[in-house]
Amino acid sequence: MMSDIKNKWIKVLHNFLLYGVMFFYLMILFILLFHKKSIGSFQSVNLIPFRTIDSYLFNDDLIHESFVLSNILGNIIIFIPLGIYMTLVNRNKLILVNTILVTLLSLLVEIAQFIFAVGATDIDDIILNTIGGLLGVLLFHVISYLFKDKTKLAIEVIAPAGGIVAFVILFFMNR
Repeated sequence: MMSDIKNKWIKVLHNFLLYGVMFFYLMILFILLFHKKSIGSFQSVNLIPFRTIDSYLFNDDLIHESFVLSNILGNIIIFIPLGIYMTLVNRNKLILVNTILVTLLSLLVEIAQFIFAVGATDIDDIILNTIGGLLGVLLFHVISYLFKDKTKLAIEVIAPAGGIVAFVILFFMNR
């Protein structure tokens, strides 16, 4: 009896930790995607796939290079946890389904950025975010394969550590 109560409290604590970290990630993601740019920033729209990525990759400007790395990797890195969490909370664990959900969410973000005039609306961001989400979905399946019944517990431990590392990398890339 006492053991059952203890196990229930441990499960509640684990769920609180897991979903608390997920909520914290979503808040940071929201802030990163919707913070108002500085005065004088511009709003643009790119609907041609790979136009921005191509211009980033084939520009010889050194200052531009650090921005390129930050933007391309940043768009991928910040959506990896979303792919993991999407697969965790979605009962349908199919890679394609969860990747499509991440893509749709990314599309909604780009539309909202356009509507609220926050930065650039770019199809290439959707492409890069989808790559990050797909990597997250695949990473979830690797974690699930490695940890079997302990997948949730492994994500509880890995997610905060991975998130801290990702945001530190992004911070130093944007300096």
